[in-house]
Amino acid sequence: MNVRWRLTLRLIGWLAALGLVLLLLAAGAFGWISQRLLQIEAGRNFASAGLQRLLQTMVVKDGKLHFDPGLLEQVRQSGGWLQLLDGEGRVTEAFFTPPDVPDRYGPGELTAYWLGKEPFPYSLYLWIQEKDGVTYTLLYGMSDPDERLLESMAAQGVLQGDKVVLPERLKAGLERNGSWLQVLDADGTERAAFNKPEGALSRYSPQELALRSIYPDRYGTKLVVHFDADSGRTWALSAPLPGNEPGRHPVFPPEIRALAVGIGALALSVLLVLLVVSYWFGHRIGSPLLHMMKWLRALDESRYAEPAGPDGRPRSRNRRGKRKANYRMYDEVLHSFESLSETLRRNERLRAETERMRDEWIAGVSHDLKTPLSSIRGYAHMLETDAYDWSPQEVRSFARIVLDKAQHMDGLINDLALTYRLRSGGQAPELETVDLNEFMAEAVREASSHPRFEQSRIRFSPADRPAPLVVYKPWLQRITDNLVANALLHNGEGTTLTVSVRSDEQGAVTVAFEDDGEGMDEATKARLFDRYYRGTDSESRGEGTGLGMAISKALTEALGGTIEVESDPGRGTAIRVLFPSARSRGL
Repeated sequence: MNVRWRLTLRLIGWLAALGLVLLLLAAGAFGWISQRLLQIEAGRNFASAGLQRLLQTMVVKDGKLHFDPGLLEQVRQSGGWLQLLDGEGRVTEAFFTPPDVPDRYGPGELTAYWLGKEPFPYSLYLWIQEKDGVTYTLLYGMSDPDERLLESMAAQGVLQGDKVVLPERLKAGLERNGSWLQVLDADGTERAAFNKPEGALSRYSPQELALRSIYPDRYGTKLVVHFDADSGRTWALSAPLPGNEPGRHPVFPPEIRALAVGIGALALSVLLVLLVVSYWFGHRIGSPLLHMMKWLRALDESRYAEPAGPDGRPRSRNRRGKRKANYRMYDEVLHSFESLSETLRRNERLRAETERMRDEWIAGVSHDLKTPLSSIRGYAHMLETDAYDWSPQEVRSFARIVLDKAQHMDGLINDLALTYRLRSGGQAPELETVDLNEFMAEAVREASSHPRFEQSRIRFSPADRPAPLVVYKPWLQRITDNLVANALLHNGEGTTLTVSVRSDEQGAVTVAFEDDGEGMDEATKARLFDRYYRGTDSESRGEGTGLGMAISKALTEALGGTIEVESDPGRGTAIRVLFPSARSRGL
């Protein structure tokens, strides 16, 4: 799997996990909001919302019913009581039940109390629901003490102008609780009041009274009303809810506060999660990218090692040398960086070595050119001077020496020209088919005619079948000359060189140059065909240019062949020139 797909799949997985976390946060927030709204509604009217929630949250454990303690506390705070009836009307569970409440109801008795057909000291609310195959009946009774208190005030209070005169006991209770009493006429206008705070309304519409009675938490005040049918007046008792000042409305209704808290908590949670995920994404994705950018800058500054951390280890590796988890996504890219760094490091070493060898080679070539040039100049001065009268024989001798030195210089210059021509992709001028057995026999004989090879022995072994080859003969002769000279000049006296030709049925031929000389070490073998390179016995031949083996390799490749070397110190050297069939070379 490449980097693109690995990164794509991981991003999809990470984003899916992030989406799941955000979805869970949203579900939790909206679940809390729903529960809070139900609690608010149950607090306003427990009979309509609380009874249903009581049955929904009820659990049966060890044969006993267990109700939500929070809902039972709301029953107590509302001044109510609760009974659970079985199918026969018997009370099986009771909470906060006053002594005057029956523990069993007949069918007609319960219905009469509930519908108000028979007097009952409490307001009754009935909830019947089936759960887990069992029908449960909840009876909720409530007697609001504020309603009884208001009835006492209406019976005992006296209107004097815009004041309400109450008994001291009732007045003290109102002042202690911060409550206030208002008497409204038939159109809802205040007629008289007691302990009324600033900001309280002086006129109420029917809708205003109804809303304030049903939704006390919206207004921060509990409102209880008593209508006197004889006088047509309405007595209104207002009491501030805990945490609210008398006559002051809450800034936001409880529903809005619940939504604000839930959505605000969700927004903060999402923001926190996004910050954490952004940091994590940046660490998982951005850190390797920054590391690679730093690596690139290091390469630009010719520093080829991977940037290391404070502990000296490469940043992408752990203590065991393995790739760190957040770097594994870019494993191919980092591997390419490592390969590039190693290549640049190797090329830098080769460049420095090549520069060194080129300088040495230039110095050697300059010396090689200067020596024959000095001879030519010396003989030219001798011929030019009038102090001597040279004989024709002496002049011819001088001319022969000058010609030899000029030919040596010409050879050096031709080697340089041929090297750069082949480097630029030069091709052979003309090709012809030769029998390699015959050609190599003559080429070896000509190459071994050098006077310095007299004490060496050269053997030629032809192929056992014809070995036709399409070549440019001067180049093949040059290859032979160079390889023979390399084998005999850089080995001791008595070295035997065997040149053999082999041919297969497909038309491929191999020319092998095998000697039993000193051999080469790995460093020499690796650089044998490099330009400007001279081996360890470079002083054995003063006229050498350091281009012979490089030219041999370039000529072989220009003819469509390959050249390879096998050698070990003390075991001799084998250089093989391989030419595939003419068809495979496109000839």
